[in-house]
Amino acid sequence: MRRYGPPAAVTAAAAAVILVAFWPHVRSEFFVILGNRDESGGWYGWWSGNAGGLQLFQWIALAMFLYWHHTCHGDPWCLRWGKYPAAGGVFRLCRHHHPDLAGTRPRREMIHRMHAEWKQRP
Repeated sequence: MRRYGPPAAVTAAAAAVILVAFWPHVRSEFFVILGNRDESGGWYGWWSGNAGGLQLFQWIALAMFLYWHHTCHGDPWCLRWGKYPAAGGVFRLCRHHHPDLAGTRPRREMIHRMHAEWKQRP
């Protein structure tokens, strides 16, 4: 099978050369997007530019959403952190709701046994 296009190393090197050549322009546009170019200070530009649209309740809502996204999927009222994958990583469960853990903390032998079972599946 014939591959078209340059190898990844050549592409990465070309991108690095272009970035270095146009760095003043890239940096200038980046600071314009952030809102802190030609300001009296970087933090003043940050809060009056990019972060000025985000209010405190939005930051709190974002934190609550991220926590809710990572909670246990086993029960809607379970607020424990779901750090153990189940069903091939589709669900995140706490140790109390995970079917293989049964309320115990995972030990080394359990991890090795579950890993061997996962490797042997079709």
